Order: sequence, then C-alpha cells, then structure tokens
Amino acid sequence: MKCPGMGILVLMFFVLFGSGASAQESPPPTPFFDEIIAQMKFEKPTRIAGRFRSIDGYEDAIWIEWTHQKDGTQWRPVRSEMMFKALPRDAGMMEFFRTLKPGTSLHMTVQQDPDGNRRILELEGT
Repeated sequence: MKCPGMGILVLMFFVLFGSGASAQESPPPTPFFDEIIAQMKFEKPTRIAGRFRSIDGYEDAIWIEWTHQKDGTQWRPVRSEMMFKALPRDAGMMEFFRTLKPGTSLHMTVQQDPDGNRRILELEGT
C-alpha cells in the first residue's frame, strides 16, 4: 500500500534541505544599498551628467535623473534610475532651471554642503 502524501513529503524535504545547502555555499550578497549611499555622498566636487526632471515644490531645488559621472578621464554610467534633489548655487541658476523642460540634458559639478544638501556648483552652459 502506497501513501500518496509520502511523495510530497520527500519532495519537500529535498527542496528545503537541497536549497539550504546551496544557499550556504554561495557568497554573501554585495552591499547594494551601501554602494548607492556611498555614490550619492559627493564629498568632493563631482562632475555629473543627467536629465532635468522637475522643480521641487517645497524648496528652491530641482530633481535630476543622474546618468553619468566623470571619473577624471572619462564619463561612466551610473546605476539606472538614480534620481536626487540638488540645490542651485544661486537664484539666477534657479531661474534658468524654471525655463527647462523635463528631460533636458545637463552637465554639472555637484558637491555636498555642510548641511548635507547636494549643491550645484557649476552648470555647463551658464
């Protein structure tokens, strides 16, 4: 006499313990979020390229879709869908941003200020 539930029980045993053994052998996952946080710090002036997305409604700031970073010699792509808020260096720069349409390509130098805000130090073309 065969027990119909026994096959399912054996299958579950192999799935549970088989996947557990393989999970133990694989290397630990990379610290994905740590990389993103470190990349977003801008402790030194950093040349970036991206697309203007919108004006921040609460502050005189803009939202940028960050696409590339200059490493000193060449432009390197950044992780997809990296967006952040940045403050302009002055009111004149903010007025320029108010004239832009979403998707406009921008090249700029950004640095984190003492308050932890990303500040646009230089904007190519202004």
